[in-house]
Amino acid sequence: MKLKRNLLISIFALIIMLLSRTSFAQGTTVSSPINANPLPVGSGARALGQGGAFIAVADDATASSWNPGGLAQLERPELSIVGSFLSTHQDYDAGSTIWALGNESVSRGDLNYASIACPFRVFEKNLVAALNYQQIYDFHMDLDFDVKPIRSGQNIDFESKGGIGALTPAISMRVTPKLSVGVAVNFYTDEFFGNYAWKENYSSTVNAAFLENIDTTFKNFQAINITAGLLWHIWEKEDKHLTFGAVYDTPYTADVDRIIDFTHAGQDPSHFREHFEIDFPMSFGAGLGFRYSDALSFSMDVTWTDWSEYMQEDEQGGKSRPLGAAPEGTEIDDTYTARFGTEYLMFGQKMIIPVRAGLFYDPRPSLDDPTDVYGFSVGSGITFKRFSLDGAYQFRWANDVDGEDFGLDGTHFDLTEHMFLASVIVYF
Repeated sequence: MKLKRNLLISIFALIIMLLSRTSFAQGTTVSSPINANPLPVGSGARALGQGGAFIAVADDATASSWNPGGLAQLERPELSIVGSFLSTHQDYDAGSTIWALGNESVSRGDLNYASIACPFRVFEKNLVAALNYQQIYDFHMDLDFDVKPIRSGQNIDFESKGGIGALTPAISMRVTPKLSVGVAVNFYTDEFFGNYAWKENYSSTVNAAFLENIDTTFKNFQAINITAGLLWHIWEKEDKHLTFGAVYDTPYTADVDRIIDFTHAGQDPSHFREHFEIDFPMSFGAGLGFRYSDALSFSMDVTWTDWSEYMQEDEQGGKSRPLGAAPEGTEIDDTYTARFGTEYLMFGQKMIIPVRAGLFYDPRPSLDDPTDVYGFSVGSGITFKRFSLDGAYQFRWANDVDGEDFGLDGTHFDLTEHMFLASVIVYF
């Protein structure tokens, strides 16, 4: 059975201009058969431990990412930092193509999230302001394969590294005792930890002799969008609480430069630079959170993303889909994500130990139908008066993903992903 797909950023998801073909001097056309794909990264160990079903919970500083309306629940200043370790594995089926593909694996650690949040009062209203850094997309990939007898002896190496982050100031206000609203402004950029967003290297040899090398750098990535949310305590009876959360991410246009250095045996090196604009879609999510008791709670979210607006435009005004550089008129279906989570708290004399678990269906956009991506997560930690330690493990998988979206026409692969998150929160 052919499964479908969505990546996230994901959010969110940005399988951008890597897939465009570029013509160089001397009549040589470069068209790398492999293209990196941005991998969306979720925020925070607590949220990921509950499967990302956090829209109607959002009661820590990562609310700026999930639902800024929930920030108003913070009662004291807090400083948080979250680290991540991500490992992905793709098992390729080259089918009847000319490639002899094997498996691709890549692992890396990174800063997932960092924030400082502070509650205050203005005109008798409770407000919370926060400044956050969040990792949005990861571009790491490493692949080594041979070309079948049509060009016997040819070997190709492909490597990609880097990612996109966002600096996010946010503010939330408790409008009534049961309703809070919030807004976060996401400044996407590649200038926090380096002078590029991501890099790719494509190299080819024939019988171990150099054939060609392509270094591609994506830099000056700039974009701004707004995340607005609300959290409503709609029902309460004794220890039981029911909350409703909603969040809206505005569409936005990103600017990015692509710089290519091309070297081919027997030819002079070529240098090429071009500018792109990419239109990213809006999304809307809603969720319910039910606290059955002080110890036990459940949550669920549904998110819709309007992928019909996902488009890229080059300097000459030519438009195409960022997936596979498909023509402008190619359809990309919307995606609908569903997440479920639970948390159980064990109370000690001076500490609290949480146990968390979650399930999710997180389809990724594709040139065909969306690709079905499923997953589960577990998490735990320990909370004291002044600080909390949390950890989470998330596993995602997809079968029969269409390689056309990655520039590998005619191929398919099975995807598995392991992610570990660890966070420290200090309360003041």
